[in-house]
Amino acid sequence: MVTSTLPRGAMVALVTPTTADGGTDLPALDGLVRHVVAGGVVGISPCGSTGEGARLTGRARLEVTARVRELAAGLPVIAGVPMLALPEAEQELRQLGSLGATAALVAPPGYFPMTDAEIEGLYRRLADASPVPLVLYNIPAFTRIPLPVPVVARLAAHDNIVGLKDSSRDLEYLQALVAATAEADNFRLYTGTDTMLVASALAGADGSIAASANLVPELAVQILDLVSTDLPRAIELQRRLTDIVGACRKGTPPSGWKAALSTLGLCLPTPVPPALSLAADAMGQLRRELAAISTMNPATTGAAS
Repeated sequence: MVTSTLPRGAMVALVTPTTADGGTDLPALDGLVRHVVAGGVVGISPCGSTGEGARLTGRARLEVTARVRELAAGLPVIAGVPMLALPEAEQELRQLGSLGATAALVAPPGYFPMTDAEIEGLYRRLADASPVPLVLYNIPAFTRIPLPVPVVARLAAHDNIVGLKDSSRDLEYLQALVAATAEADNFRLYTGTDTMLVASALAGADGSIAASANLVPELAVQILDLVSTDLPRAIELQRRLTDIVGACRKGTPPSGWKAALSTLGLCLPTPVPPALSLAADAMGQLRRELAAISTMNPATTGAAS
């Protein structure tokens, strides 16, 4: 089975723009993809957590992925596959293969608890049959199922499992993953935590798949580029990014990011139902905080309208 080595660097966990009634806003999606590509990201991951993939229908996820792939300027497209029923996940992976997706970002199903053997067996079954490589997704805050380091180490040797996105915010866990997968030549480790780009890179991660790259893609790109050449500058930019992340952590994720993007005219602040947009007072606070950050650091973001 042919697999694709994924790039090192900053990728975006792409927001799914929605219309006022909660449908997919394809014109806004086009503009957002152009924005992040211009910002220098090395890959795009639609329909993950930031993309509200678990709130979208399977048909909508495929529509978004197809559109992103058309506009991605040849960049890797790592599509999120939320999973409850295994046969449906297998079918969606086949459909992603037909669309030409680069890889699929797959979190474990988050309803029932799972043993280590069940987690490993699940991913082996998917990887054995999938026409696209898998990226494991560790996000226990949402799934309540952490991916154990020994299981990941064994799965990393599978030809059709090419990476892991870690959104646990646990640097000790990430360091253990780096050590455990060091011999896996075709396996990348990405952080999903915007506030830990420098720390994760220093720990040995290969890059990021993160939400803030929707709003300020150039900032994540610069941070990861500078870690190995100008660490003090990378740390300075990380502090700026952390301020932006703090401002956008409002409402039910990713409502804060959509609200921030709306200040740039990139999408409406509307999340996918049943989630709600930020209340007026929270939106006002977000605007003020982003304006203050922009005033202090004019090159950081234009989201101060």
